[in-house]
Amino acid sequence: MQITSYKYSSLILTTNVDLGDDKTSILKELSSLVVTTTGKPESYVAISVTDKASMVFGGSDAPLALGCMYSLGAINKENNGQIQSGVTDVLEKYGVKEDRIYINFFDMERGEFI
Repeated sequence: MQITSYKYSSLILTTNVDLGDDKTSILKELSSLVVTTTGKPESYVAISVTDKASMVFGGSDAPLALGCMYSLGAINKENNGQIQSGVTDVLEKYGVKEDRIYINFFDMERGEFI
């Protein structure tokens, strides 16, 4: 089986808020965001969200989220801004303010995917 890793993207988010029963819809919304922003096929997009985590940002445990976005290609200033904005739109409903969401973006090399 040939792996076409050039297509893969993943978004991993951790937050200290309780997302309740909405987690599946949040995952699907974030998946759609990554697909629309990066142009990657959804079959190659992975999303992970962990809620209710013990976290501190800027010395405060007020609602926050930390994330990592990995992609081979499609990491650039415009796309990063769209991902950040989309994640903010999703998490603000749960009390996480824009200035409490921090996402690292990684443009991966082909050899870094297995």
